[in-house]
Amino acid sequence: MATWIQHFLLFSSLALCVLSARPVEDQAEQNLPTVQIINSLPPNSPPLNVSCSSKNIELGARSFSAGQVYEFKVQQKDTYSCAAQWQRYIESWNGFELPRDENHGTVYWLVKKDGFYRSWDKASWVLENPWGTG
Repeated sequence: MATWIQHFLLFSSLALCVLSARPVEDQAEQNLPTVQIINSLPPNSPPLNVSCSSKNIELGARSFSAGQVYEFKVQQKDTYSCAAQWQRYIESWNGFELPRDENHGTVYWLVKKDGFYRSWDKASWVLENPWGTG
């Protein structure tokens, strides 16, 4: 006959297993990339204003000066749309989108006077979106 101690240990072990188990989807979400938006606008120019969000996550607005970086971790496999404003210029783009970016550790965005450049290695840059005017 099992004693109450054996029942307690069995119950505790089962509870520990249930609490420590993570669905495969949660583990895959941990491997999602970081997005870095680098302000490479001219020194002493007005700050860059950026806001990013997915359909379920609102990251809020950020304002940062030339040379500064805005960084966020992608939290779910979803498109993250971003909007930017600098002086009289405005632009919106997908800071992270599937399947384009999901297998990269970091998605880099370099914001310059002529637009938004994307890179996965911070060495090779591709102009993805020029600035628009409002």
